[in-house]
Amino acid sequence: MLVISLQAILEEALAVGRFNTGNVRHLPDLLRPENMRQLREHSAVFCFLAFHPTGDAAVADYVRSGTMADDSGPDVLVLFTLDRPAPIAVPLGSDAFGQWAELDRGANPANHMIRTLFAGSRVPPLPGLAVFLDLSEDTEGFYLPLGHLASEHEVRTFLREAFADIDHLATTGKPGRLLDDLGVVWTRRGLAYERTGRRPVREWLIEGFRTAREHYGDIVGTIGLMG
Repeated sequence: MLVISLQAILEEALAVGRFNTGNVRHLPDLLRPENMRQLREHSAVFCFLAFHPTGDAAVADYVRSGTMADDSGPDVLVLFTLDRPAPIAVPLGSDAFGQWAELDRGANPANHMIRTLFAGSRVPPLPGLAVFLDLSEDTEGFYLPLGHLASEHEVRTFLREAFADIDHLATTGKPGRLLDDLGVVWTRRGLAYERTGRRPVREWLIEGFRTAREHYGDIVGTIGLMG
């Protein structure tokens, strides 16, 4: 599976001059709401998969296995933090996340992003999947815990079902109703999830990039999303 920085995905969506990828001072301009809205033409829903590379080995193994792009489908953009910059497409090999293996959960960028997302309220533990309808607005999201999944196979099976629910509602549901409808579906299926509360997602992403790059990493998604 090939992955690339969200910054590069957005640059391609905008089809504008090259930004200095890796230099965070450009992000506030790049992540302006009017620019972020361009992503909606390519992805109907946005997710952030949060996990520690060693503490959450089943999820890390699933990501390294390379099926996530097919599991989520073309309308769902799944982001996660990677332990290296990805200004161009890079393969996600067996050594992925190894440079962050020794980071404790407090220092891990994914953990920091979830703590920031739930600032002021109880912070749910990693691993988990955060789901947003829009990255350009102040919005709330859902957080679906994954800590009960013990193997790569269980993670894949569980996330395939979750992604199928998200994709179906995003493409067939009423505009702006995704989270409400998703909550109904997941409640009926007995899935425990938490609402994040309304947050400025743009600021959350800027802070996430800063934290990832302090550890020589990036926020990435799978390629093949811009067709």
